[in-house]
Formats: sequence, C-alpha cells, structure tokens
Amino acid sequence: MRVLLVYAAPDRRYWPVGVFRSNWVPTGLAYMGAALLKAGHDVRVHVREEVLVKNSWHWQASDELLRRELMEFRPGMVGVSALSPMVADTARTSLWAKEICGPDVLTVAGGAHPSAIPEQTLQDCEALDAVAIGEGEHTIVELAEKGVSRDVAGLAYRENGGEFVRTAKRKPCADLDSLGPLPYELFDMEFYCRANPWLIRWISIPSTNIRTSRGCTNRCRFCAGHVVAGLGVRYHSIDYVMEQVANAVNRFGVEGIHFEDDTVGADRERLVELCRRIRAAGMDRKMKWDCCLRVSQLDRELLAEMKASGCIQIEYGFECGSDAGLGRIGKNTTMADNRRAVTLTRQAGIRVFADIMLGLPGETAEDIQATVDFIRWSRPEVLSAGRLYPLPGTAIYSELPDSVRSNIDWGTYSYIDLPGPRINLTSMPDEEFETVFRRFQKYIASPQMSWAFLRDNPHWPASWRRGIWKKLARFVLQHPIRAFRVPW
Repeated sequence: MRVLLVYAAPDRRYWPVGVFRSNWVPTGLAYMGAALLKAGHDVRVHVREEVLVKNSWHWQASDELLRRELMEFRPGMVGVSALSPMVADTARTSLWAKEICGPDVLTVAGGAHPSAIPEQTLQDCEALDAVAIGEGEHTIVELAEKGVSRDVAGLAYRENGGEFVRTAKRKPCADLDSLGPLPYELFDMEFYCRANPWLIRWISIPSTNIRTSRGCTNRCRFCAGHVVAGLGVRYHSIDYVMEQVANAVNRFGVEGIHFEDDTVGADRERLVELCRRIRAAGMDRKMKWDCCLRVSQLDRELLAEMKASGCIQIEYGFECGSDAGLGRIGKNTTMADNRRAVTLTRQAGIRVFADIMLGLPGETAEDIQATVDFIRWSRPEVLSAGRLYPLPGTAIYSELPDSVRSNIDWGTYSYIDLPGPRINLTSMPDEEFETVFRRFQKYIASPQMSWAFLRDNPHWPASWRRGIWKKLARFVLQHPIRAFRVPW
C-alpha cells in the first residue's frame, strides 16, 4: 500500500510568530515510516513546517504542494501526526485526502492529542476514519494490512451508526531496537541538519535529534508524555544509540546531537556507559550534545562524565520557584534540588537550560515572585518560559470542568503569548494573573531570551540581529532600572 505520513502544522491563525522554529526530525513519524517500510509498504513523508519554511511561509503555496502530493502519489492511507494546536490542520488534511484520493482512502491520526481524547478528535476531524491510541508503529502496519476493524488493537473509530468504538489496548513495544533505524531517506536531511539555534538551544551548529529511550521516571500532573509512551521507561541499547550517533556524524556531518529523551538520566549507569562509549569512539572530538535531566538525577561524577564526552547543555524542568508550586504539579522535587542542579551543573562547566511555567494550579503572586527570584539567582544560559496549558491526558486537564473542556480552542495551545482570555488555574483573579504574566514576559523572559540569542549567535543574519538589538536598546532606555534586574 502507498502511505503518506503527514506532520501537521499548528493553527495558521496564530502561527508562525517570531523566529522560533522546531527543526526536529519528527521522530514519532519517522518510526511509523520505518515500520511501514519494513512491512513492504511504499511510504512518503510530508512535514508541513518544512514545506512552509521552504516556501517563505506562504500558506496557499504550501497547501497546494500537499494537495499536489496527494494527487500524484494517490496513497491508500494517510496518517497524520498531531499535537493539540494541530487539530485544525489535521481536519483539513484528512478532508483533502478524501476529496482528492476518494472516499476509500484510509485516514488516521496519532500522537499525544488524538491518543488522549480519541473520540473528541474524531468529532473535531470528521474526515478521519480512525485514531491510533498510544504507540502506533504496529498499529499503523496492521491498519495498512487489515483496514479499520475490531481486530486491530489500539484504535478508536466510528461504526456505521456513528457509535464510537475502542479496540483492545495496544501493548508498548518491549524491544525498541526491533523498530530498526530511522529511515532518513524519507526526509530532506540537508534541511534538518543545517546549522540552526533551535536544537541545542541558541548554539547554531549543524545538528540533529536522536531518541535513546521512551518514557519518564515521573508523572508530572501537567505532562502528557505518558499518553503515547506509557508509564515507566524503555531503552534502546547503547549499541543502537551509538550506531545512530555515528550515522548522524559521519553520514550527515552534524556537529551537535540533541538527545530528545524525556529524561536521558533515567538509568544513571546507562548514561555513564553512553558517555564512555562516545569517548571510546572518538565522537567527543567530532560533536557536542545536550539532553534533558530531572534535577534529582545528577551528581558531580555523572556531570563530569557528561562534560568529558561532549555535553555542553542540560535542560531542566525547574517549572517554578516554590516548593508549594512543585508539590501542586507533582514534580516530586524541591527547590533545594533545583538550586543544587544549577550549582553542580555550573561547576561542571555545562550550560543551564531552564524550563519555567507560569499559571500553575493555585499559584499566587508571591509564588511567581519566587520564580522570578530563582531565575535571577540561577541566571540560566537558556530560559524557556511560558504559560501552562492543561494538555489532554494530564491530571490537570482531567480536573477541568466539562464546561471549560468543551469550549477549548485548540489553536490557542501554542508556545506564543496570544491575546484574549485563557484558562486560569491560579488563585489570582483573571485580570491580576494576566497582568502578572505579561509583566513577567515583558520585563524578564523576553529581554533575557533576546540577549541570549544575540550572545550565542554572532554570525546569525545581520538583519535579524539588528532588529533584536533595536528591541533590546528600546527596552533598556525605557526601563533602565528593570533592565538592571534582568538575569542577563
């Protein structure tokens, strides 16, 4: 069967804004492609963001290219990978598939959002035939071979009368290595491996992303990662990981690897072995790398091993600046853990990437001030700060009133700050929280991120740098005292 795999785009009403790009090879979609190829199917991949970038963000031209690919390839199945902001594009893509390829083309969506709320996804995307729940590699192969039926585990679909049906739960893949290497031939790797500041954040070197495991050791109340990966952690072998690293470095000439695991330190001894294997293969002299760790997973010796093997940056989900806030979101960490992580990481000579969220359940203005104080103390090299969105499949989302869940506009679930009312989970009135949040963005997050980009990208296009410099200069002139307190 001919299968077209599409990575959908966020809502075009709100995206793109600013300069941020993902630039990741969509690993989940790539593994779907690997499974289908292994089963003998003819596969193509269409990543909407890639096509938009190549066409200077011209939506009409990019839409036409997707429609043309559907017309020329004539797939028997179209699989769409979607996050919450991509619901509208998923609906649009599945409708085009039916219009162009005929009513018999099988349309299916997968990913965190469809897996968490499959019935609602089917309602929101009327041209979808089915939703794959959880890991989809084996599900999509069975769909290609059997079609939609109760015999295919891990599905949700409509029966003839419109009644929703969920088939048996699909067990997660126990042997990740059996999925095979990623089929890079399906992607324009010159595009994905070009120098960019988005993978190893702000460090503009030729880079790509590699996943070494699935799952996390914790289940934070705001995180939807378990919806697809399940509970617990499963690992690729170190041999598999090293083959992927060598392939990326030697075949594509990358100088940086972003290990995209939820937490690469879930097994400390495995991470130490990976570091030592990187050095033994001489890869530490050819590339740098970064990763995500939980603040409770590190120690001096581990950081020394990571530094020696080429790690230059660690992303930590600090989230907030108070123990009360950490407790309310189920982090199972403390502010003492956060401060220790910053101190030890700095002592090891590794950059700190801080993830921060505002709008946590029960959050007060005092909690947010504690978060600001922590950022000023830690002075992270990279700050990623935004508003909490209750993602489908999370504990926080499940606690929302039905009246709120039924009126969510998924297009607003974006990394950018959009105007208008939002879901407010804090203890503050809406107006007060909006004021506090916007002051944080204006006086802390935006100037810090602008400066960090300029600092780490001296060779970025002059026109971009000039625009950011002008923005920063205006900020400093207009707010000299506040500028003094930005964690530059």
